[in-house]
Amino acid sequence: MKTRWILAILLIAAISVSGCSKKEPTPPAGDESPAQDTGGMVETAKETASKMVTEFTKDVDLEKTVEQLKTEAAKMSVDDLRAVAVKYKEAIEKKQVDLNAVMKKLQDIPMTEKLGTEAQELTTEMKELTETLKPLTDRLAVYVDAIKAQGGDTADLKVG
Repeated sequence: MKTRWILAILLIAAISVSGCSKKEPTPPAGDESPAQDTGGMVETAKETASKMVTEFTKDVDLEKTVEQLKTEAAKMSVDDLRAVAVKYKEAIEKKQVDLNAVMKKLQDIPMTEKLGTEAQELTTEMKELTETLKPLTDRLAVYVDAIKAQGGDTADLKVG
């Protein structure tokens, strides 16, 4: 869904930048008018589209494959990589808090009720939370590795 929005925005940006196909007459030499200079507008549009794509990739994305994320990460600055990595780290830490809460509930169930429905539901929830951690940690590793490759410090990105 997010990918479709980004593609739509980029398509609109490309259409607005390209303008219509009507050929404008070339002004005579020496008649340089600021109104005729669209090069600056094109560059501004490209920068805006680039920033929008960068902002989009700063979100936690579980739809893209690790390989796709590696390709994107190779093109990002250390600051952008760090921003994405922090979001993944925060998502992992939130899942870990949720997982710890479920584990605590499961531990509080008396031994005589460990095979009951409540314990089974908690076990299922714990399994689902555990399964959601792997993709997050795999993706965090992509950005941590990219930061290291560019010589950045990743000490603060360790999940503990």
